[in-house]
Amino acid sequence: MKKLLASLLVFSSLTCAGCFFQPEKQEDTRFMMDTIVTITTTGNSKKDLTDATNDAMSLFQTIATQTDPYAEQGPEDLYAINQAAGRGPHKASPYLMDILSQVQPLQDRNLDLTLGPVIQVWNRHKEDKTVPAKAEIAQALAKCGPEKYTLDVAGNTVTLAPGAQLDLGAVAKGYAVEQAAELLRRDKRVKTALINAGGNIKVLGSKEDGSPWKIGVQDPRNPQKVLGTLAVKDGTAIATSGDYQRYYEVDGKRYHHILDPRTGWPAWNARSVTVVTHSAFWADYYSTLLFVLPWQKAMDLVEQNPDLEMLYVEEDGTVHLSSGLKTIYTPE
Repeated sequence: MKKLLASLLVFSSLTCAGCFFQPEKQEDTRFMMDTIVTITTTGNSKKDLTDATNDAMSLFQTIATQTDPYAEQGPEDLYAINQAAGRGPHKASPYLMDILSQVQPLQDRNLDLTLGPVIQVWNRHKEDKTVPAKAEIAQALAKCGPEKYTLDVAGNTVTLAPGAQLDLGAVAKGYAVEQAAELLRRDKRVKTALINAGGNIKVLGSKEDGSPWKIGVQDPRNPQKVLGTLAVKDGTAIATSGDYQRYYEVDGKRYHHILDPRTGWPAWNARSVTVVTHSAFWADYYSTLLFVLPWQKAMDLVEQNPDLEMLYVEEDGTVHLSSGLKTIYTPE
């Protein structure tokens, strides 16, 4: 476990420097959702900050439990819903239903929450460091697609087609970060906070000297370096998707965990994509979706949305910045 924790710390996609100058500071780090989650708060009372941080961590763990597709949790959580595939409507827990009800109406084929069958194929091959056969991927991909599940929001139920499996890895961490951040924002005991869940980041409050928060964007080919620094303000959310976070190699080819829903194979357009916006949930969502796209299509989508900014690193290392980042990003 120590080796795993160290590895995850090394491969965290974003770093923070020079963030806090308040009289009291509390930092809590735990392992959840297969990553390192750190919540740092500042305020007037160490005890109050400890209690507030514990509350936020407890909420994060609740969401982690409800969205875990691999372990049996409660009767309304994701594992139970997946087990009920093909057997009609199944009751969903509140946070799970909230996630699905926000993503499902978008029906975007570039981010598919039903990729569970394909993800399971890749997980099995990762253990042996082998590459699936094309037919194996095709068979699993046939069980996927936005049409493979329906929601009854009024009844809080999810209906999965036979063989379908939901996997919320593309959005669950960002959602948990956003929910924990909102809890801390409402907490009068907390002046500032920074939540970092494996590179899914949210900053709250303003530093006493009025300077912006400084967030470093990791070089996807060198965990000891950053590509540059983002200067961001209160309420900013940042998420990075990268091919360096979870991968294995076969014959020099990198097989990573971000899959193209149209092919079932890893998306090989980018090394990393960093999204800057106001919601950690949507930062997580779009960092995954944009990673799948070629850089120009990704940039076109971002420039059409005034709430989105992006740093896109192509497979050959070329860096592209959206127009809104050029005033807040400083390259190394």
